[in-house]
Formats: sequence, structure tokens, C-alpha cells
Amino acid sequence: MSKINVYQKIKEQIIKEEIKPGGPITEREISELYGISRTPARELLWRLAGDGFVQPRPTGGYYVTRLTLEQIIEIFQTREGVEGMAARLACQKGSEDFFAQISELRKQNELIDVRKDAYQGVLIGRKMHNAILKAAHNSLLLEFYEKLQNLALLTSNITKKSPLIEEKSKEYHIAIMQAIEARDQDKSEQLMREHLRITCRLLIDTFYPDIG
Repeated sequence: MSKINVYQKIKEQIIKEEIKPGGPITEREISELYGISRTPARELLWRLAGDGFVQPRPTGGYYVTRLTLEQIIEIFQTREGVEGMAARLACQKGSEDFFAQISELRKQNELIDVRKDAYQGVLIGRKMHNAILKAAHNSLLLEFYEKLQNLALLTSNITKKSPLIEEKSKEYHIAIMQAIEARDQDKSEQLMREHLRITCRLLIDTFYPDIG
């Protein structure tokens, strides 16, 4: 298996929590599991660390990133600004192919039962957010969004454990896409900001009740 394929495989395992947050991950494990030498295994860990998926241990080795509450709040606050504006710009600058894609994603989302298949709901939501950022045609917004992407993927590991959060996300995703299909800039931005703010609030109330 190539180094790129190994990276994608480990990344997907972390996103799906097949490798648990806080769990150790070592050069030796990667080398033995994927049949690569220790040097490319070390380089993979450096890349995973640079992308935010793993953190170095003070005593050596790495562990899978476990987000703190403060990091989660900062991620959603930043996403609200970046993605709220992107939703507005996507209404202005989106191509006909983009609007057709949004329409198709909305129809797919309407058919999903997120209580039975939260992961599919997360995937469609991710496709929607990615499409909106690309359609905004703003290189700086896209750069900020791409830097947030990996941390945002890790927050989805938490939210998909809550049917309430995923149901509320589905409602907002459908509403956002309807507003975009209508080319309603104000409503699209408003709903995107509300969606991210409420998701953050529900996440804190659900998983950090003593703090919320």
C-alpha cells in the first residue's frame, strides 16, 4: 500500500473513531500493520500531527487528538464567521452546477433517517459545507476553511453520537440548502450561522452538562 493510501486509511480510522481519541499510535504499529518501513511510518505520523489528527507525547510517540472544550468552542466560533459569509457568497457566485448539486444533496438528506444512520447524515452535511465554500470563490475563506477542516471532522465524531444533534443538523442543512436554492443571501448566511451556533450549544449541553 502506498504512503498516500496509508495516510488516508489512518485518517479515516481516526475520523470514524476506529482508532479512539487519546489512544496511542506508533511507528511500529503502522509499519507492521501496513507493511511499510519505519521511515515512511514516521513521516506519516509527522503529517498526521501537522494536520491535527495526532499529538506528540512528551515521553515519545503519538496519541490521537482529543479536543478540549475550549478548542471545540473556538472551532465553531471560527466556522460561523467563515461559513456564514461563504453561504452568502455562494448565493451570489454559485454556478448552475453548484445549485443543482445543492438540490440533489437536499433531496438525499431528506431521505436519511439520522437516528439509524448518523454517519450518512454527517457525510452529506460535509459535502454540503464543502460545496458551499468552493462556490463562494473566495481564496482566503477557502484557505481558512481548509485549515479548520481536520478539526471540524474531529468534532463530527462527537456530534454523531447524539441523535438530537444530528436531527437538528439535518433540519438546518435542509433549510440552508433551500435558502441557497432560492438565492436568498441573507437567509442563507443567517441559517448557517444559527446552525453552527446551535450545534456548538447542543454539543456542550449534551456532553459537558456541568459546564453548559
